[in-house]
Amino acid sequence: MAVTERQLPVTVIAGFLGAGKTSYLNQCIAAGQVDDALIIVNDVGAVNVDVESIAWRDDRVLALTNGCMCCTLGGSLVEQLSQALRLKSRPAQVIIEASGVADPERIADIARLAPGMELAEVVVLVDASQARHLAGDVQVGQLWQAQLAAAHRVLINRLPPGQAQQAVLQWLSDQAPDAAMECQPDIDSAEQQESAWHEAPAAGRDQGPRFMTRVSSSSTLTPSAVPGHAGLAHGLCHRAVRFSEPVPTEELEALLLDYLDVLLRAKGFVLGHSNDHVGWFSLQLSGPRLVWRAHAASANGSALVCIGRGGARFDQLIQQLQGLVTSEGNSFSTPVSRVSM
Repeated sequence: MAVTERQLPVTVIAGFLGAGKTSYLNQCIAAGQVDDALIIVNDVGAVNVDVESIAWRDDRVLALTNGCMCCTLGGSLVEQLSQALRLKSRPAQVIIEASGVADPERIADIARLAPGMELAEVVVLVDASQARHLAGDVQVGQLWQAQLAAAHRVLINRLPPGQAQQAVLQWLSDQAPDAAMECQPDIDSAEQQESAWHEAPAAGRDQGPRFMTRVSSSSTLTPSAVPGHAGLAHGLCHRAVRFSEPVPTEELEALLLDYLDVLLRAKGFVLGHSNDHVGWFSLQLSGPRLVWRAHAASANGSALVCIGRGGARFDQLIQQLQGLVTSEGNSFSTPVSRVSM
């Protein structure tokens, strides 16, 4: 009698834009909790920033860049899952890191229905510092709540200190009463450093930058309703801006923080300069928090993906980003697929 291979377990890692999904996945890899896995990474934008950030075997990380991953059962996700079953060296598990605008329940349904697969769990990351704000947002609140409702486990990071922490935890428990709640205090340890440039071991320019981890923040939060933006039929949109020359880091930072009323997320790998220093950085902006880190040169070149509320002001931000480095044809844009509930 032929031996039937067991079902391949599928874990979905989800959460809103900037919640810490890639950081959590890298933590699991570093801790040895990811064993013989095929990792499928979905990202918003033509430049898949997240897949380049994952510290895992290149031949076991597959990228999707359709921005949603949850629209049809006949789409690219099913194709990737089928490919996993055909690999000569069959993985022991599949981990799907969903985009920040995906509905994890739809992805879970695909895993349940895909031949040879079984759903292991849905893990949803939550940024506690933005949770209440996002839940009540007229444009993204429904999606945020749907993500939380799909969770078997909710991993909470960026919790406030003291008594406020318990209030947030209780509120999140009320929102998802059937999910297990876990705190992740070290999901992004760089954010616990002071907001200043920190010297790292010196390296020559060929080895990457000689300096820098920086955390900046603004007291400005994205409003729940933006005149002329809330209720737009196309919802959120994303644009990728490529830079042909080193970007002035202070100007780039100030520009992004000035548009937090329409900018929900920005991420990428940037060749930047500050005073007499030139080097590569990863840039991550989520809500009012912007994190720079020294990074190796990116295979995708110097580029930044911005995700925000579509409209004239968001377009203005992109134009100003293009103006940081004079180069024609640097930007392309695509509406983010609206997620049906």
